[in-house]
Parts: sequence; structure tokens; C-alpha cells
Amino acid sequence: MSQETPKNTYVTLHKNFVRTDIEYTDRRTGETRTFNSVTLPKGTVIDGHDFSYYQFSPLFVNESRYRGEDYRDIPLLTEREVWLRRSILDEDGKPVVNDEGVEVKDVIKVMPAQIRDAIEQNRTEYLESLADRARSARDGSERLGRNAAARANARMAREDIPF
Repeated sequence: MSQETPKNTYVTLHKNFVRTDIEYTDRRTGETRTFNSVTLPKGTVIDGHDFSYYQFSPLFVNESRYRGEDYRDIPLLTEREVWLRRSILDEDGKPVVNDEGVEVKDVIKVMPAQIRDAIEQNRTEYLESLADRARSARDGSERLGRNAAARANARMAREDIPF
């Protein structure tokens, strides 16, 4: 029995990075339609390049099955490239437009597994940094506690002279 690649690759992100049911009017038909938008978090690095704040539009967005209601699962076809887009900004932070008045965008094509792996790596590094900060804070509070106890014992020794 051969191992087949799964049909979908699931990317899981916090709901703050996912916008769903954004309405727009179709230019040809005039009817109102919706789309979804996902923004990659800061620190998302794929093949050594930083893709922080690049966006893509998935067809489906679901509440996460395993991480809870604050996370979203985004199914992407495993064999289809995802087009990541980000507006190019000028020195003043305004979007650059071409001669026709259309915003110029930087477009990069990557595979869904690369996005998933980069987000997981970013999440792992973030959680490790939180653990380091917690450990540092815990060590500092223990030192303060020991110093305070030593000062209290010294004060008691000076004040409790029995004669």
C-alpha cells in the first residue's frame, strides 16, 4: 500500500489574523459576493525570506477542531501554490499605484506546506521566548524573596536581644 499525499494542508492561525465574509460587488454581474482574507503574522519566514504581513484569500475558513474557538483552520490544496500578496509602499507609507491607478503589489508563490511549517516554527519560537521570560521573572522574584527573608532574619536578630 503506497502512501498518498493528503489532499489538503491545514494552516491554523489565531482569529485575529483571519477575516471572513468580506463583502464586495462583482464588477461584471453587479451582485454582492464575499471572500476571506488571511494575513501572515510577524516573523513568518519561508526559505530565509520574511513574509510578515503578506496576505492570501482562502476559499474556506473553519473554526479550529483542536485549538479551540479562538483559532481558525484554513484548508489549502496540497498541490496548489498559494499566492501571497502585499502592497508596495512609498517613503510616506502610502501604496504605490501604476499608470492606471491600480495598487502595485508584491506577489510571491509558495506551497501550503511551507506556510504551515513557517507558522508552526514562528509559534514555537514565540512560546519558547515566553518560557524564557517567565523563567527569568521567576528567578528574579525568588532572589527578591530570599533577600527579603534574610533582611527580616537579620532585623529580628538585632531586635530580639534577650537582655
